Amino acid sequence: GSLRGARGNSGVILSQLLRGFTKVIQKSEVIHVNTLVQGFEKAVDSAYKAVMKPKEGTILTVAKGGAVKAAKIAKECDDLVGFADKVIEEMRRVLNQTPEMLPVLKEAGVVDSGGEGLVTILEGMRDALMGKEIDYEQALQPATEGSAEVRGASAGGISTEEIKFGYCTEFIIQLDRGFSSTDESEMKKYLQGIGDSIVCVADEDIVKIHVHTNDPGLAIQKGLSYGELSRMKIDNMREEHNERVILSSQSQKETAGQTEKALQDQKQEQPRKEAGFISVSAGDGLSTIFKELGVDVVIE
Repeated sequence: GSLRGARGNSGVILSQLLRGFTKVIQKSEVIHVNTLVQGFEKAVDSAYKAVMKPKEGTILTVAKGGAVKAAKIAKECDDLVGFADKVIEEMRRVLNQTPEMLPVLKEAGVVDSGGEGLVTILEGMRDALMGKEIDYEQALQPATEGSAEVRGASAGGISTEEIKFGYCTEFIIQLDRGFSSTDESEMKKYLQGIGDSIVCVADEDIVKIHVHTNDPGLAIQKGLSYGELSRMKIDNMREEHNERVILSSQSQKETAGQTEKALQDQKQEQPRKEAGFISVSAGDGLSTIFKELGVDVVIE
């Protein structure tokens, strides 16, 4: 289900993290710390194998950081909640380092959005383990400055010239014949010749393809040679980038305008304060109190 519904590179990688994790979990009747350690290690192994050229500073690095921490503390921590807290804390630490690993993140002033998503998912799992109830109305409020959505989604500092391959292309192949390891190697080699950010994952009767390319038609034609296609999605990343830059610019202008207005209001109010005036709402009853105290009040 996660593979079929995956969006983008990080979405496909997440599906493989879940795939590897559940291969371990499904064999256990009781889940304990050592089970989770093995699950994390299998998850990371599966995810790295799915990516043609694994890149550090991404969701992969955050997942690996969690797996390494889990193995390190397993012997000293047998409490699942305490164990989860420490693993998530380490993953958050690694996430905050991703801008130092990928120049494009540092330039844009953001952490890796896929890594942010993974940490958020694990925080949700930890909350479910503790029986925490979620306030969905609060959870669905618009993102604020510094939130996960804002920290991991900005593209204002990236130039379109840095986008070598402009179309994010992904689809699912409904196989009408077998898909051997040789077929997988051939498909990856072909995709590498027309783009980058390649993920090719086979699971039973489907193959999920993700590639950044300047000619989506070539990827689609290659996919058709193995079966019917579904869940096709092609996004123009240069166009999306320009739209984000415009929205970011508008937001900055609005913020600057609000700041300027606040400064102007402050300048206008300062002489009144120096002259002994204070602002009072006419309906709050304070004017009556001041009069009883013998203080002159001017109601405007």
